[in-house]
Amino acid sequence: MSKQYHTHIRLRQSGGGLIELLIAVLIGLFITLGLSQVFLNMWSASLSQNSLAQFQDNERLALFMLSNTIQQAGYYANPVTSTAATALPATTSAGGDLATIAAGIGISGTTGTTNDTIDVSFQTSGSDGLMNCQGKTAATATVFVNSFSINNSNQLVCSLDGGTTFLTLATNVASMKILYGVDSQGLGTTDCYLSASSMTTALWALARTVQITITFTNPIYSSQTRPWVQTINLMRLS
Repeated sequence: MSKQYHTHIRLRQSGGGLIELLIAVLIGLFITLGLSQVFLNMWSASLSQNSLAQFQDNERLALFMLSNTIQQAGYYANPVTSTAATALPATTSAGGDLATIAAGIGISGTTGTTNDTIDVSFQTSGSDGLMNCQGKTAATATVFVNSFSINNSNQLVCSLDGGTTFLTLATNVASMKILYGVDSQGLGTTDCYLSASSMTTALWALARTVQITITFTNPIYSSQTRPWVQTINLMRLS
């Protein structure tokens, strides 16, 4: 009788150990799944942050190139031996997005429904280190004609001398609108801002600043946009 009782106890103890093991395995699976989900969330957040940081870095670089190029509009190397009209001849081209730039003025543009374009020319002496919109310098006296526009892929691009080779400066651009600060009274200060469609040859010659508003689309949340507004003083000598 005692032998049967002890056998029964051992059987009950053996069954209880198996159930506990199954419970432990199940708990372990839940913990593993939870940790895996935490890891995936952290990994996804890290990728998003890296993507946004890279986009912001590219955005800052593109805007630096845009500002740096535009402020040089109308500049020429030697005002003692040259005039603006001789150093910066009239420029026309069928290529790219180049607008007609009158001699000696160095700036022009077009007005679009969503996106405007801007074209600037300036002369480098070859030793002053001035860069064009593609980040290149010249070894000798050269006139750079730089064209900025937004392409069909929502990219800010630039081309040189009316060419059809475009360098992408920024992506995720929702729109680009441009106004020109004009010294219409000839007093040396900007007194009004006009779109390119309102400018005349005489007014282009009186442009002193350029106000650009570029609206970027968040690469992670496409419904979010962020406008960037910059007013750029022109470094013209005329």
